[in-house]
Amino acid sequence: MDCDACGSRNVTRREIEGHLLYECRLCGDLSGDDAAIALIEELRLGRTRGLDDEVIPLVSVLEGTGKFRLVHASAGWKEKGEAPSVLLSCTRDELRVVERLLRSVELANREMKLRWLVELALQQTLVLILRPRFFKPPTEITGDEIDAARADLRTLAKCLRRDVSLSWWR
Repeated sequence: MDCDACGSRNVTRREIEGHLLYECRLCGDLSGDDAAIALIEELRLGRTRGLDDEVIPLVSVLEGTGKFRLVHASAGWKEKGEAPSVLLSCTRDELRVVERLLRSVELANREMKLRWLVELALQQTLVLILRPRFFKPPTEITGDEIDAARADLRTLAKCLRRDVSLSWWR
């Protein structure tokens, strides 16, 4: 098998990020399952930005709308009792974009372990904070609750990816 990108014959099949793919040992080009390759490229790009793996798909879909810019994202820290959060700013059409995001989060809440919300804050500009809601002080949040919130990140990304393709998001 030759590499489609560089023509090298040094292509091997190996497991990458849990997916069995072909990789060119010369240029690093991947071939195989397109969805797996897209996910791996998304993860690699997110890691270059310093993002946690768990939050990368959610950040990717939000930024992919062209309506949001990432301010900060964290998948949370179980050891510190810190829940996941994503801080965004709107690029344009602010009220309509916020409404669409709120609607998507509300629909996703039906599938998630915890209830997520969107808060507004002023940090030199209007910032949207997407986070799970805990009905207790932050010091009382358990490791299991943080794990549940981290698992919700994937569900929320999946739901948003579905919603942004629908007519009411455009």
